[in-house]
Amino acid sequence: MNIKRFIAADNQEALRMVKKEMGPDAVILGTRTLPSSGGGPRRVEVTAAVDFSPPEAPDGRPGRGTHSETDALTLRWDSLEKELRDIKSAILRADAGRGLSPEVYFNPAVRTRYDHFQSFGLRPEVIEDLMVEVHKNRPPENMTESDLLRDSLSRVLRRVDVGLPKRPSKGGPEICAFIGPTGVGKTTTLAKLAARRAVKSGDRTVLITLDTFRIAAVSQLQTYARIMEVPLEVASGRIELEEALRRHRDADLILIDTAGRSPNRREDMDELSRMFHGLKDVHHFLVLSAATDLANLLRAAERFGRLPCQSTIFTKLDEIRDGSAMVNFLIFSQKPVSYFTTGQQVPEDMEKATRKRLARLMLGMPRGTAYLFRDPKEGTGHGSGNRTPILGRGSYGKA
Repeated sequence: MNIKRFIAADNQEALRMVKKEMGPDAVILGTRTLPSSGGGPRRVEVTAAVDFSPPEAPDGRPGRGTHSETDALTLRWDSLEKELRDIKSAILRADAGRGLSPEVYFNPAVRTRYDHFQSFGLRPEVIEDLMVEVHKNRPPENMTESDLLRDSLSRVLRRVDVGLPKRPSKGGPEICAFIGPTGVGKTTTLAKLAARRAVKSGDRTVLITLDTFRIAAVSQLQTYARIMEVPLEVASGRIELEEALRRHRDADLILIDTAGRSPNRREDMDELSRMFHGLKDVHHFLVLSAATDLANLLRAAERFGRLPCQSTIFTKLDEIRDGSAMVNFLIFSQKPVSYFTTGQQVPEDMEKATRKRLARLMLGMPRGTAYLFRDPKEGTGHGSGNRTPILGRGSYGKA
C-alpha cells in the first residue's frame, strides 16, 4: 500500500495533486488545515493511499509510463488489477456495510476493532452499530494491541445488562418463578438457589412446584426439599398456588418451579400466563440453555414474553465452547442476566452472572484464566479460579 501526504493552498488543488500522482483509485485517509507561518495564508494537508505503487516513468518519477511495444500487456495488467480492486471493495462493502467504509479499512486501529468484533461472533447488525459508535467516539490512536482488545470488549459488554432481583418494596417474601422451555434445567437451577439461600444463608425458604406433568418432577423436588429441610408445596392450579403463597407469607424466599413449555405451543403459553396473571411481586426468571442457537433463544423470549420476565438465567455453560449466541441474545433482548449454571452439582455449579465471565467466554478462555477485561462495577474475586462466593440475602438488588 502506497501512502503519501500532499500540501496545497486548498482542498481542490490537493485533490488534483492526488489524482495526478496516484491515479483515480486513490483513497483519501484524512485532511487537516495547517497553521499559518509568519502570518501567511493557511495551507491544507491531504493524506491519501492506494493499494499499489504506480509504475515509474522513464525519468524515475511516478507516472503512467510511455508507449512501447509492451503497451498491450501493460494495459491488460492494469485492467486485471482494477478488476481485483473492484472485487475487493465489493466484498468489503457486503461484509461490513456502513461499519467498514474504504477510509476505515485503511485505519489499522479501527480495522483491528472490527476484527475483534467478528472474532467475538457478533451478529453483523451488532457490529455495524458498534462501528458507528467507534466513529462517533474515537479513542486515542496510540493504543496498544491489549488496549484495543480491552476497548473492544468493553464496548460490547456495556450493551449487556447484569443484575439480580430486588426485594419487594413493601416487605414480605421474595417470590421467584422459574419458566422456560423443556430440558433447560429449571428444577436443578431452582434447587441450587434454594440450597444457597436456605442451607448456606439460613433464609426461610419454601419450594412450590407447578410441574405435575412429568412423572418424576415432584419426587425430584421432594428429594431436594428433604435434604435441605425446607417445605415443599404441590399446586396443580391457580387457586392452589394462591393458597400456598398465603400459607407461607412469613417466609424469606419462595421459589416456584414450573413445567417446561414448548415455545411453539400457544395453548401452553396461555395456560402459563393465566396461572400467574395478577400475582404481584413475582420475579420471573426466564431459564434458557447456553447451548441453544440464537434463533431459538429469540423465539423462546418472544413466546414466554407474555409473562413479565424480568431477567434471564443461562444454564449449561459447561457444555459450550462458543458463547456468541448467548451474548448476541443478551444484546438484542436488553433484559438483565442474573445467574449462570455450569454443571449438575447442587449448589456448587451456580454463579452470579458477571461481565467478566462473559468476557472470558467471548475470548474463549476457561474459568480462572487471566484475562484483560475488568468491570469496575464488579468485584475482583472472580479471576483467581475460586468458587463464586455464596449468594446471601445481601447480594440481591446489586448489579
